[in-house]
Amino acid sequence: MKLSHILNEVSFTSNKDWDQIKDIEVQDISYNSKSCHKDYIFVAIKGETTDGHNYINSAYEKGARVFVISDDVSIPSDGIKIFVEDSRLALSKISSNFFRNPSKDLTVIGITGTKGKTTTSNYLKTILQNAGYSTGVIGTNGVFYNGIQEDTNNTTPESYELQRILRNMVDNEVEYVAMEVSSGGLMMNRVEDVDFDVAIFTNISYDHIGPKEHPSFAHYLDCKSKLFSLAKHGIINMDDNYANYIIENAKCSIDTFSIENPSDLQAIDIDVYKSMDHLGSKFTCKTKTNTMEYEICSPGVFSIYNALAVIATSKYFKIADPIIKDTLKKVKVEGRVELLPVLDYASVIVDYAHNGISLQSLLNTLKEYNPNRLICLIGSVGKRTKLRRKELGDIAAKECDICILTSDNPDTEDPMNIINEMAKSFIDSNCQVIKEPDREKAIRKAIKIAEEGDIIVLAGKGHENYQLINGEKVYFSDKETAIRAAKDLKEGKLI
Repeated sequence: MKLSHILNEVSFTSNKDWDQIKDIEVQDISYNSKSCHKDYIFVAIKGETTDGHNYINSAYEKGARVFVISDDVSIPSDGIKIFVEDSRLALSKISSNFFRNPSKDLTVIGITGTKGKTTTSNYLKTILQNAGYSTGVIGTNGVFYNGIQEDTNNTTPESYELQRILRNMVDNEVEYVAMEVSSGGLMMNRVEDVDFDVAIFTNISYDHIGPKEHPSFAHYLDCKSKLFSLAKHGIINMDDNYANYIIENAKCSIDTFSIENPSDLQAIDIDVYKSMDHLGSKFTCKTKTNTMEYEICSPGVFSIYNALAVIATSKYFKIADPIIKDTLKKVKVEGRVELLPVLDYASVIVDYAHNGISLQSLLNTLKEYNPNRLICLIGSVGKRTKLRRKELGDIAAKECDICILTSDNPDTEDPMNIINEMAKSFIDSNCQVIKEPDREKAIRKAIKIAEEGDIIVLAGKGHENYQLINGEKVYFSDKETAIRAAKDLKEGKLI
């Protein structure tokens, strides 16, 4: 593709005469010097721990001759400097240009919020597929479309990867995309050049605040609200404390949903139930014109909020009510309040709850089933905000009968340091606390101590199949570990 096409709508200056360089053919784009080749554009991005401007020479040696930069650097005389104010923002535009603006050929639904993005996107995918539309998903669990699966490093991929994925979806005849949009993705301009048809706001709470994330809650909220300046239509949870802020700053039309406050679509007559293979909820959905009863394979208020967001979005796209209703009754999301049928006398739940709002919601929901004892296994990540550790500890100490503190992606931190920080919450609590930094041993302990009528919740990992230890991902699955532990217990091998 010609350089002039790639730089279309990008504000820049150059060290070369534009007429002499505009027709240069570019083979690809890279922001990692190691992946550069001949006739690539190298985009120098400033990251958390390194600066791409320091790798200009490496990219040049690999064959790159065009360099998108925000700081002036020294390069050989045949190098072309493209000066921009923000190279990460420029990466978004040139990536979209390079892949021929794929989102314009798709119907893209963006979901943002502290909690509920993955469940909502998976609900939408299944409903749209059942309605006959080829649908892709981008998010925490990876990328999925038409039998193709791809892992991602981030909930919302970097703009180059994102535009490449969207182009592949178009080429594979995908029609709809349900996409999780993280605050980090918005903050780092990864979705700046995605044409969103609908944006969904699930909720927001005090999370992702820290040196490597957002400097303040106000910044976090502002990043979340940005999605509604990129979309044509918004779907907003009116029960969230910051719903009005989102609406006031939106640049799109709005529909709303709720349980408590007035809205376009409201859930009433809520109830929970338990079957052999899942915990579920029932509710009636009331709109201005009719009411309809729904059933979902997930319990609790937050699950209903997710369902309401999906119902509102599906109705916006004119999906037939029977398809919405039948799909919600059957669809399940891995690692989200997932009931493992491993013990006859106690319930074992795997869930992704890893922050205060999600853990509080989960434990409140499980207490509705009147367990003999509520046993929670929880940890907190290393190298992130320490406020989350106290928050998780405080909630577990208040709501649980037994809490097993263990590791959860400790990275380079000593897991016991994290555990001891969390343990401070239990000093004046009636909750029994057990410290076990080895997550496998902790899960086996939880299975071993279970009694008739207990609910055991393995929180924090959900669908994840790894532990982050010393900068490396080590394979680990809560689900598989619990299944093995229960099998060993039945065979008298659990010690």
